[in-house]
Amino acid sequence: MKKKIENLKTVFSQDNPHIKKQIDRVKEKGHQRMTVMVIPHGYDSSFNFQISVFTILFFLGLTLSLLGIAVFAVFRSGNTQSQLDQLSEIYGNYFDTYLTHSRQLEEMREEYSRLNENLLEMYALIDGQDDELLKIDSEDDLESLANEALLREEREDKQLDIGRKYLSEIYDLRNLKYRMNAYQRLMDANYDFLFTRASILSATPLFNPLTSYNMTSTFGMRKSPTSGFWEYHDGVDLANATGTPIYAPAPGRVIKVVYSTVGYGYHLVIQHEFGYATLYGHCSRIFVRQGQEVKQGEVIAEVGATGNVTGPHLHYEVLLAEEGKLDPEDYLQAGVF
Repeated sequence: MKKKIENLKTVFSQDNPHIKKQIDRVKEKGHQRMTVMVIPHGYDSSFNFQISVFTILFFLGLTLSLLGIAVFAVFRSGNTQSQLDQLSEIYGNYFDTYLTHSRQLEEMREEYSRLNENLLEMYALIDGQDDELLKIDSEDDLESLANEALLREEREDKQLDIGRKYLSEIYDLRNLKYRMNAYQRLMDANYDFLFTRASILSATPLFNPLTSYNMTSTFGMRKSPTSGFWEYHDGVDLANATGTPIYAPAPGRVIKVVYSTVGYGYHLVIQHEFGYATLYGHCSRIFVRQGQEVKQGEVIAEVGATGNVTGPHLHYEVLLAEEGKLDPEDYLQAGVF
């Protein structure tokens, strides 16, 4: 291998007579001079100058190089302009989207402000405690927390240059988010309170057991229509024709069903939640049994004239565990099925 390399060096070496002869021939050709004569128009004398072949080749190569660079620059300029047009279009789309989101943020801020006022008003109407409001951070504290969170993101965001900030709308959105999270406790308090109230109301006998009636006797002291003596009337008498449907005013469980020819006659008692119970007397027919669960609005019996009565009607009572018998008329005002 070394011998072959040495042979190649010998062949292509300038000491090689053949190679040296070729180099001398090229130099001789390159140094040959050409005379260029310039003959101007008119009577001016002509002039001429000599230039070597090497010089001609140099200027020719320089001209071709400059021409190639110019063509390449024109091509690159067109390509760059195309990219700039694409970037401009993308920027325009992003800017339009930014304006849209900016308007939406402003609308969201206004909507939140109205919602916040409604929450506070609702909280006051349902007798909310000031202790819940004290748990909510102040506006300054919320803004500080939001800014601290964004500063942490800025330090961790590799896309941002040193000293660069997010758009102001991002700060506004973060502040709004912190405020909404802070007032979530107020919303939860309102929800819990209203849910409890709704549960109580749905289980309280606030609806009429009859769709229509004529109240013939109210709650309290009255003269008995059968004995003529003064007595305390524990409920209200709602007169209607025999067979008129009687509805359960609230969900509950039937705890008593009695078929009697004296006193309340055919009657039943329903136990409701939160200590309430209701009694239905003088029925002609009873459709439920003891221990049965009934729904609000379910038909439980029919108006009749059983027991100690002077005519068909429903004797209706409302009882509360700790207070005893209440005036049913206060509960009849809630509405009719």
